[in-house]
Amino acid sequence: MSEHTISYNNHRFPPQIIARAVWLYFR
Repeated sequence: MSEHTISYNNHRFPPQIIARAVWLYFR
């Protein structure tokens, strides 16, 4: 279960990267 938690923590992106991804997607 801890492995899943570590994977989840590593998969969290900063808001800036999320905004950039959304901008590129809706470009």
